[in-house]
Amino acid sequence: MIGGNINITLAALFLLAGTGCAGYGTSPSDIESSGSLSAASSSSPVAERESVLLSEPSVSSLEPDVMSTAITGNAGLLETPKLYLREVEINTLPSETQDTPALAAVLPKLESSDKGLWNDLRRGFRLTNLEQSPDRVARFEKWYSDHPKFFKRLSERAYWFLPYILAEVEARDIPSEVAILPAVESAFRPDATSRSHAAGIWQFISATGKRFGLRQDGWMDARRDLVQSTRAALDYLEYLSQEFDGDWELALAAYNAGEGTIRKQIRRNKSKGLPTDYANLTLRKETTEYIPRLYAIRNILQDPAKFNIQLAPLENIQRLKQVDLKAQTDLTVIAQMVSLNRKQLHFLNRGYVRGVTPPNGPHTIVVPASEADHVILKLSKMKVEDRMQWALHRVKKGEYLGKIASIHGVNADAIRAANSIKDNLISPGQELRIPLNGGEQFTANASGKKNHRVAKGDTLWNISKRYSVSLGKLLRWNQLHSKSILQPGQSLVVFQ
Repeated sequence: MIGGNINITLAALFLLAGTGCAGYGTSPSDIESSGSLSAASSSSPVAERESVLLSEPSVSSLEPDVMSTAITGNAGLLETPKLYLREVEINTLPSETQDTPALAAVLPKLESSDKGLWNDLRRGFRLTNLEQSPDRVARFEKWYSDHPKFFKRLSERAYWFLPYILAEVEARDIPSEVAILPAVESAFRPDATSRSHAAGIWQFISATGKRFGLRQDGWMDARRDLVQSTRAALDYLEYLSQEFDGDWELALAAYNAGEGTIRKQIRRNKSKGLPTDYANLTLRKETTEYIPRLYAIRNILQDPAKFNIQLAPLENIQRLKQVDLKAQTDLTVIAQMVSLNRKQLHFLNRGYVRGVTPPNGPHTIVVPASEADHVILKLSKMKVEDRMQWALHRVKKGEYLGKIASIHGVNADAIRAANSIKDNLISPGQELRIPLNGGEQFTANASGKKNHRVAKGDTLWNISKRYSVSLGKLLRWNQLHSKSILQPGQSLVVFQ
């Protein structure tokens, strides 16, 4: 396994017109050296539900944060691998030190990779093979075929994400090579980040993400959301295909380097009487290698036996399903309803930066498809105010733990434990997690604490006046902002 630091030269942000997603892809070894998303069958608290395991690279500098459970599958007794969710830079992926469970445990019905997902993917392959420069593709075919673990990792991540992406690609009648573009961009990792700050499976930089409607703020980074980023990526690629008269190689190159860059090189070649196809453009190394790498992966998936590669058999069924939670919800609460722990569920929903849906939405998450109905049923029986287990507090100048604990009506020791604080040292701007108790907005040990149930027609201003408190305090106590929309039945805390 290749580990350690992987050096990739990444450009600084270009002007919007000249910049693509700017992730410039992972190096071929990134998908090997990173962790994996693996699936295994399991017995779980929810009877007869599909069980799934996600594993992330272990990082020696991190303290273990593990929800370790024993599971029984077709492969025998397995232990859930350690899962870390530190945001990973694709340039410096740590090496994985722990084996992951065998995929065979969740794939008992398929005996051959000639069926299912891989076969459906192959049917949509229709791009060329850079016949003008076959050596460029052959070079990467050799590299990938010499590193079979690449395809093991690819299979483990494809289990979760590829069925959805392929379905979206097919619905738009786009070449299926586009469905495996994330293997080049990010190794199918929603937590991947490049040095140029491109993020997510499709590696959008901030400007391009905003251009295609991807929200980025303190609550959400939709570049890391499977559904939203896939929609944006396919919108962008379709636009680029039209811009370059249906030439998908130019469109893919523009996705990597920016449409302005490709147009400039086309004009340059035209002025010199040179061909203007992708193979004949003068481009930076990353873009010159970008499509050959994609084609090499495509060619091996097309005929794995030719390259002595064995693909794990995968069924082409949707492993994930969207669920609209309807109100702000902590992913910890949902994790208690499914066969994933909070960190695993957050990995599949990395678009929610804080592990909770934003106060004013959206509230849509993905869960294992076989467990979606169970989640909906459980939510229907849950009070809205029981959906949050944490509040967030940004430390202001002059505040200390005792004061913050008093504001929120909790014990200072509880704040220390929730934030792994060993002493009383906190700093302005630091964000603290405040534990909530039993679904109430704050723990009930504070004198003068009241809970206000929002009625139809209530406004934040009217509520603050009713209790003779400032609007600013009401907002701070409830982690709201002045434009927050109240919902009838919502519970607000007030201290008097």
